[in-house]
Amino acid sequence: MFVDAEGQKYNSYEEYVNSPDLDLDLIYSKLWSGERAPQNEREKEIKKELDEMKSKGKNLELNFE
Repeated sequence: MFVDAEGQKYNSYEEYVNSPDLDLDLIYSKLWSGERAPQNEREKEIKKELDEMKSKGKNLELNFE
């Protein structure tokens, strides 16, 4: 079982990472790290863009505020 910062319970970390309820910045982060599988067409496009950035040696910059 995995419990997120807000107390939401998931059966596993993998279920949490692939949850549709994640904040967009976390989705980007998890897609970037390869922990999350794209869940829809939008996320597939985001993953494609992130992979292009990686191939060019760029880094992902997010603002968690």
